[in-house]
Amino acid sequence: MKNKLVLLTAVAAFAASAFAHERITIGPKGGRVIYLDSPAIPNVEVIVNNEGRAEVTLLDKQRNPIAPTEQDVSLTAGPRASAKKMKIEKQNDGFITEKLPESAPYVIVVQIKERPDAKALTGRLNYNPKPATGGKPTYLDDSVNDGSGPSVKIPHSLDGLWAEINGHHGELKNNFKDKKYEALDEVTQAFTVLLKALPGKSGDKQAAVTAQIEATIKDVAAIAQANAARTLADAKANLEALNKGIDALKKNYPEKTANAKLEE
Repeated sequence: MKNKLVLLTAVAAFAASAFAHERITIGPKGGRVIYLDSPAIPNVEVIVNNEGRAEVTLLDKQRNPIAPTEQDVSLTAGPRASAKKMKIEKQNDGFITEKLPESAPYVIVVQIKERPDAKALTGRLNYNPKPATGGKPTYLDDSVNDGSGPSVKIPHSLDGLWAEINGHHGELKNNFKDKKYEALDEVTQAFTVLLKALPGKSGDKQAAVTAQIEATIKDVAAIAQANAARTLADAKANLEALNKGIDALKKNYPEKTANAKLEE
């Protein structure tokens, strides 16, 4: 009985973690964007149509469709114990599968080869078609992004703003290092919004810090562009400049304020 209980607990933990909150990026066709580690094919969009078939579109760094040529695309779907590889064919500017298995939610795995002999790029999507509160299928419900990225909330106090800046700075560095492209996309957007709010809360320091902040925002933009192109190494100098810029910016504020941290 004890072993059975441990097994059930482990399965429950896996299920909870597999479908925990995550950022949702919507593509040009209204589908879910999956970020890939490839300059040639940085994104793939997946949407399940009214017939229950998955439509797959390869996207460039501007998220425009990449016409199918010699790319090889495969998709596996279904509950973990019975997941199977779907039949797939080219259609217009993308690909379309046979009807997906019932019993969602489950994970959809997409594998893409830029050429038949290339290494496969793998992307995963937690597919849950159940309608969310706003009416969209859960796997497309981008309302979960509220309060993050460009809609990040600006704290009322200067200490609170610096705590957010410091927290996002740490996330930016970690996501850059680990090549977490989707998370880095979100944090560069949020970081820019937070930095732009800083002069207005800086009192008599506003004029002194504005130029420093503008320079730092340019470095954030360069990192965001390199992230979109999946060429982060090209933005290494910008990350170093950003780190130095934040350190220099902090000297304009009381140490306690400049080093404020978010409450855990």
